[in-house]
Amino acid sequence: MRRSPPRIAFHVSPVIRWTAPFDGAVRSRAPTIQDRGRATMSYTPQLINAFLLTVVLVTVLRSVAAHFGFLDRPDARKLHHGAVPLVGGVAMFVAFLVASISLDPSHRMPLTAVAGLGVLVAMGACDDRFVLRAGLRLAVQILAAALMVWPIALSVDWIGGLPLGGAAFPLAVLFVVGLANAFNMMDGLDGLAGGVAACALFWLALTAIAFGREEAMVAVLPLFFAVLGFLVFNMRHRWRSAASVFMGDAGSMMLGAAIAYQTLSLASGDERVASVTPLLWICALPAVETLSLVVRRLRAGRSPMAGDRGHLHHLLVDAGISPARAAAWLIIVSAALGSVGYAAASLGAPDFTIIIGLLLVAGAHSVAVAKLPRLLASRAAAASPPRPLQQPLAVATAESLMASLPSSHASLQRSDDRP
Repeated sequence: MRRSPPRIAFHVSPVIRWTAPFDGAVRSRAPTIQDRGRATMSYTPQLINAFLLTVVLVTVLRSVAAHFGFLDRPDARKLHHGAVPLVGGVAMFVAFLVASISLDPSHRMPLTAVAGLGVLVAMGACDDRFVLRAGLRLAVQILAAALMVWPIALSVDWIGGLPLGGAAFPLAVLFVVGLANAFNMMDGLDGLAGGVAACALFWLALTAIAFGREEAMVAVLPLFFAVLGFLVFNMRHRWRSAASVFMGDAGSMMLGAAIAYQTLSLASGDERVASVTPLLWICALPAVETLSLVVRRLRAGRSPMAGDRGHLHHLLVDAGISPARAAAWLIIVSAALGSVGYAAASLGAPDFTIIIGLLLVAGAHSVAVAKLPRLLASRAAAASPPRPLQQPLAVATAESLMASLPSSHASLQRSDDRP
């Protein structure tokens, strides 16, 4: 049974009692969103700890990253300057884990989900240090995703309560694996993957609290604050011209899988807030970007996992937009798409209408990635110097003969004048 936003009583915090001034009668009311926000303030120390612990861990791990070989060096596709430590993902996960342990057990992310995230972090760290084969990576991702979703997969409402039967579990695994790789592919500009993940976690937390799912909101907020701590070192701003640390595969896959799991969690069980369809808007940008990239690579006869500069953020930078501005634009777009998902879930918009909107987003993305290369080509053509006009062969031959006559005559005169 789907929840409705503020009409459902809030079961975690106590019922608030008030006395009417006209008759002195004691009545009860369901807590409002403001009441739920005040209840959430009791978890402020844990959230601050997640932020501060991430900052401390990044500072410590960054100093020893070179000794253990966790460095990302520039190449033909990676255009950053110098070797950058790949320790942000490990720092975020450890901070999230420590902050979650101090929460009430009913407000923690389930152990199976945390274990699956731990597997992805360990595998991602190994891939950051030693480049793993794509097949091995995919196998570990499937294993971790299956561990995360098996308690909830069969109760997920994907679209309008449509029963999926035996396809529900593989579809949930595919969703987690797909979004984990989507965030991994999006990690191409300073602050981009972390900023998009922060937007998604924010909207998931807001959707959960709006529907009375305080436990779901509190479970995800430590990770949100850990991401904010990481962005202190990763996002470009007035006081930082370039990122001093990267999240690596360990961080990008962990964030994508955590967002995918939380999306499925909010759409599962008797207390689900909505189907998966409106919640897809919250992660629409990385999902659409990855699907578009996979289709373009397959059409070109290349592996979907092959690296290139065909990502939207790379095309924006190649078109002349600064990396900081390109990342900011895409983060704003992601935040706007997330607000649409929150509104659609709150208003109970029909799934068919939501799907049409997602298709429009995919179409706009396809137009953007199709026009940007043409824009680059036209700019390159305009910047190159014009070529001289080719003259007819007869005219060119005659002009060369006429030009050679005076010089030949002068040379004869000079030779005759020699003693």
